[in-house]
Amino acid sequence: WNFFWFVFFAVVSFTAHGDVLLSGKNLTISFPDIEANFAPSVKGSGKRGILYVAEPLDACSPLMNKLAPQPNMTWSPFLLIIRGKCSFEDKVRAAETAGFKAAIVYDDEDGELISMAGNPAGIKIYAVFVSKIAGEMLAYYAAATAFDTELWITPSLGNPAWSILAISFISLLAMSAVLATCFFVRRHHIRREHPQAPLVREFHGLSSRLVKAMPSLIFTAVLEDNSTSTTCAICLEDYTMGEKLRVLPCCHSKCEMIQ
Repeated sequence: WNFFWFVFFAVVSFTAHGDVLLSGKNLTISFPDIEANFAPSVKGSGKRGILYVAEPLDACSPLMNKLAPQPNMTWSPFLLIIRGKCSFEDKVRAAETAGFKAAIVYDDEDGELISMAGNPAGIKIYAVFVSKIAGEMLAYYAAATAFDTELWITPSLGNPAWSILAISFISLLAMSAVLATCFFVRRHHIRREHPQAPLVREFHGLSSRLVKAMPSLIFTAVLEDNSTSTTCAICLEDYTMGEKLRVLPCCHSKCEMIQ
């Protein structure tokens, strides 16, 4: 049961992680992220862009950010937003309305990464969630170096929950095999240490061929010289005159039985 609980909590708590990569002059920093479940997933080698800090920072009201058109610019504008005051969906929609191609929401307090939830209808930009420290560092470098830095959003791992289930299932099979081996080995040792008593062979009687091969005689009277009894030792009935008797091959000197 402990093993099954471990697998359950591992699958529930494990979420696909990607990375937000900040690159600049003599600078490369990577932060783990989790994609929103209502926004498109990042595909291929990832998406490259320029990072802007939202104004206001929580993006719960119309954004004041002005995107200056850049000639021959191949990079996409990304918006950094802090968590709180309004829903994740509202923040992402505000970023999309202002013309940004991705929303990076960072936590407003220290904690574990979560998957942002919302209604996917009409949302076409990417959205990821990062930690508080990651957001603060991204805000610092975005404001200090402006266009001297670039940002990459890399795709998340595919089907991690199924991978965990497959690994857990294989582990369960291996554990079952080990337990079965231990059981049979212990049983074998117990049999060796406490051997069972040999089974007693059941006596099914003599065959008719062996009975007919025994010597026979006709009863006439009790002979005094060999003390022949007048009663059969098997059925305990008295012999009658002229009855045919068989002599048994037992430990007695002379044994007789009725045919």
